[in-house]
Amino acid sequence: MRVRYTTGKDGKARKHAVIYEAHEHGIQPQLIDEDAVKIVRRLQQHGHPAYIVGGAVRDLLLGKAPKDFDIVTDAQPNRIRKLFRNSRIIGKRFRLVHIFFGNKIIEVSTFRSAEAEGFNNVYGNIEEDALRRDFGVNALYYCPLEQEILDFVHGFKDFRAKRIRPIISVERIFREDPVRMLRAVKYSVGTGFRVVLPLKLRMRKQAKLLADCPASRLSEEVFKILGSGRSHSVMRACRQYHLLEHMLPSFAETLLHGGHVAEQRFFALLEELDAQVASERGADRALALAFLCADYLFRASPYVEDTTIPFKDAYQSLKDQLKPVTPANIEVEKALQHLLRRRKRYLSEGPVALRLKTDSIDTKNRKARTAPGPSKQVRDDARKPSSEGEAAPVAEDAQTQSTTRTASSRRRRRRRRQKNTEQHE
Repeated sequence: MRVRYTTGKDGKARKHAVIYEAHEHGIQPQLIDEDAVKIVRRLQQHGHPAYIVGGAVRDLLLGKAPKDFDIVTDAQPNRIRKLFRNSRIIGKRFRLVHIFFGNKIIEVSTFRSAEAEGFNNVYGNIEEDALRRDFGVNALYYCPLEQEILDFVHGFKDFRAKRIRPIISVERIFREDPVRMLRAVKYSVGTGFRVVLPLKLRMRKQAKLLADCPASRLSEEVFKILGSGRSHSVMRACRQYHLLEHMLPSFAETLLHGGHVAEQRFFALLEELDAQVASERGADRALALAFLCADYLFRASPYVEDTTIPFKDAYQSLKDQLKPVTPANIEVEKALQHLLRRRKRYLSEGPVALRLKTDSIDTKNRKARTAPGPSKQVRDDARKPSSEGEAAPVAEDAQTQSTTRTASSRRRRRRRRQKNTEQHE
């Protein structure tokens, strides 16, 4: 362990950051995305310090390959945009840069100032940026070129102690951003780390702040939970902290009135969703909504006794049930279609009926319907019995057919010209 010092306002040296080297943190370089390393290298080659930060560093310390890599630097968005042609600046309240590698996106942001309020574009240095982050385990900066971790807030100690500790004071942390409550739960479940007692008490006390969170941000967090592969455990923890009643109030009410049986079925659906996410086929947002809403639609909605569920009315019912979460209309439609196709199976087999199988009949039928085939005339010809032992005719390829039509047209024109000449004579 090395210590980096800087000069304070009084002119004296003060501790600036702790540096942990490869043999101390044990991060495996092969787990790091090569494109993330390329971005860091190019920024540093052009004179800009750059680091992998946040959840990616936490996952690397746990020995996991991160799904996403976030990078921070002192370069401002316009400068980053000039260095990477495959990039785009996004955001208004705080501008970020997305760098594209095929379908993959790596997000690059500029160090934020400690004086910035909300999401305003006020830039600062790396130490200020660290002090603005939510929890110690998310405020570690990793340089993949030097294989060093920079720690400004004792985040590495938090990691070793397996605790979720806030950097911002508990009085401010959730008032500034209520979504941090959901993140604390997610990080705790994902890592197995404990939430420190002051933070735990504050979450229970301020859970109602989540109701004032913008619907778009809340929706994004809910979908992250559903697609995490740990939705069952995260939702249970959210219920313990009284977050579920503000995140998905209609579902919380259904669980309250439905008792133990409703709770059992709800969490059984989430367990099946987690298994689907971990499977080869995975789960998109529409399928995640289907798992979330299945028991409501078939056991608690106004259409439980209906032989045929009216699609339009059921669609609106699901939209109302999900509030304040606001998924795209097409996602709700697809979720409802999936549920209606599996209604009988769900009622007899339970949550497993909603799973997608790799070799499902639906997939085979879809492939058969979309596969290119011969024209009707060719199919009819192919069915005709051949005479004199000859093989049935097959379709000519497009080039041969085109050549045949052109030659035939030329012969017709030649015969017409010859006939006109004879008549003239």
